[in-house]
Amino acid sequence: MSRRRLLRILPWVIGVFLVAWMVRSVSLASVVDTLRQLQWWQLVVLIILNLIVLVTICGRWWVLLAGEGYRLPFRQVFGYRMAVFGVSYFTPGPHMGGEPLQILLVEKGNGVPRSTALAAVALDKTIEFSMSLALLLLGVGAALQWRIVPEESGRQAMGVVAGMLLIPFLYLGATAFGFYPLARLSQPLANWRALARWQYRLQAATVALAAGEQRVGDYYRRAPRAFALAVLVSLLGWVVIILEYWLMIRFLGVQMSLPQLVTSLTAARLSGFLLLPAGLGALEFSQTFSFGLLGLDPAVGLSASLLIRARDSIVGALGLWWGSRHISGWAGGKVAEEPLESEIGADRSPPA
Repeated sequence: MSRRRLLRILPWVIGVFLVAWMVRSVSLASVVDTLRQLQWWQLVVLIILNLIVLVTICGRWWVLLAGEGYRLPFRQVFGYRMAVFGVSYFTPGPHMGGEPLQILLVEKGNGVPRSTALAAVALDKTIEFSMSLALLLLGVGAALQWRIVPEESGRQAMGVVAGMLLIPFLYLGATAFGFYPLARLSQPLANWRALARWQYRLQAATVALAAGEQRVGDYYRRAPRAFALAVLVSLLGWVVIILEYWLMIRFLGVQMSLPQLVTSLTAARLSGFLLLPAGLGALEFSQTFSFGLLGLDPAVGLSASLLIRARDSIVGALGLWWGSRHISGWAGGKVAEEPLESEIGADRSPPA
């Protein structure tokens, strides 16, 4: 029990340590002066751009569900996705954690079969991580161009990131040809004697994974247009993310070159892969460190991280509020906000 408690509090301890280190290394007065440069119309522009990013994130999932024949109201999908973001953001590892809720919401709220919902979520996360890894590779290239890291180390890092970039595409290719990697990996665990206590649950999980991966493969072969559209929507979202970040730094009084922009944004995205709740301390450290490394004012980097933190915390809190309100409606007998037939209509059944 003591080890479990230690593991639970360790991410918070690390996060608080990083925040305290940032407070000591950067003048808070400089951060306040930097943030005071922002005007109300600039905040409005950043809010609008962030709304567009949220629409693209929700749109990717909506397109994937529509490709399976389930055209849910976009307003409802938007609420679902924000609730999922809230769960993922406030748990260790801000990019993961809300996927079970993502499946549950469309299953309970709209009658989408679990295997279908699992396939859509698996494709959604695969596309998301493919784009994230592509940005990381671009960031390594920018670091090499500007000699931000030693050349030999940079080449090794590029090789590692390039290899990671291939993983989602190899996974999609394997499922498309019926290999089902996750189900094959989980099968030995389900039969392992040392895990006999959880054998029933592991076998059930293996069956669910096999069904889900089969749906992923079927989807990839059956609905290539929907898949391509989801990728295009995701690309649009990344263009807006880069534009939003560039404008944010510009509004804070710093003009960045393209390699500097990509490098600092890459550092921000990398911080999200650390197993810290809400990336606590990691985001602030990544921006302060990268700005100092690029020869820019670290106070601007810390100011940018605080704006990102405030934005994501507000969105995550609103998502948790909406999700708790919606799920409590189920407990009161409401399965969906509107009659199910009116929401899905003729698209209730997947296409042949």
